[in-house]
Amino acid sequence: MNEVHGTNVSPEELDAIAEVITDAPEAIGLLAIDPATGREIAINPDDRFPTASTLKVPVLYTFLRACDAGDLDPEERITLRHADRVPGSGVLQDLDEGLQPTWRDVAELMITVSDNYATDLLFARLGKERIAAECAALGMTRTSIPLTIRELFCAATHRDPSDPALTYETLRDSLRSSPADPESIAYVDDPRNDVSTQRDMVRCLRAIEDGEGLTPASRERAIEILLHQKYSTILPFHLPDEVKIAHKTGSLKGIRNDVGIVYAPAGPYFIAIMSKRSPDTAATVQRLARLSKAVWDVFAGGEALSAPGGAVVADAKAPKPAGR
Repeated sequence: MNEVHGTNVSPEELDAIAEVITDAPEAIGLLAIDPATGREIAINPDDRFPTASTLKVPVLYTFLRACDAGDLDPEERITLRHADRVPGSGVLQDLDEGLQPTWRDVAELMITVSDNYATDLLFARLGKERIAAECAALGMTRTSIPLTIRELFCAATHRDPSDPALTYETLRDSLRSSPADPESIAYVDDPRNDVSTQRDMVRCLRAIEDGEGLTPASRERAIEILLHQKYSTILPFHLPDEVKIAHKTGSLKGIRNDVGIVYAPAGPYFIAIMSKRSPDTAATVQRLARLSKAVWDVFAGGEALSAPGGAVVADAKAPKPAGR
């Protein structure tokens, strides 16, 4: 199920990757590409996986495209209403009604603390059709984002999102108490759900890094926001502390994902790791973090890093802070 393939990678290096996922009970997807060398490591790279919050990367791209087109002013302020709150990760749901962040603030919170309320504000402002069109234009042919975060949570808990009696509190409590139902649309890996592939996610990340379709200012803003990511339990966890990683995590019951750009000494590489049907998400997180480190060892493990002050370090073992 989780077979490892590679391009310009030695059999011994592929064996080291395979060893990390030996007997893994969950389905794992990986695509890591080093464009400078043409090296590639892949595990089920074209299989669809539920995105969870990694869908926020194409939403960020769409937001910046709208700003560049003059259709959205990133400095415009909006007024938050408690009636629009979305549970799960994030902080806006806990703040006072009437707060007026800018759209740039909203985009920042959507990525850095995976704020679901912020995400759905952007869904409403941009429209699902525009997000889908931007994904299609990038060639993300196996990506589907039909559900807002609130709709995704309603699907997970078998709630009707159009029910006027469904309150923020009710959905929040249902989300906390409901077990994962594999028959729910929230957990399927077909276009009824928010799904993508590792190849599509890497395609979006490369567009951001290359500034494809973005002004230089928007490219810089996208990378800056992704570098502010606060959750560090997968891609960065075992990597040297000095390495900058622009990335976005995603989690739902039985699902753990992380996609990003790793700024290695010889140049950036792109990596998307996704998983589904995990019986033990804590163990999955640890396995995916080791998988990220194994990719680093292949792509950049022998390259020294320049630390602040001019010192040179080959590795760093300090643990990263826990996160979501």
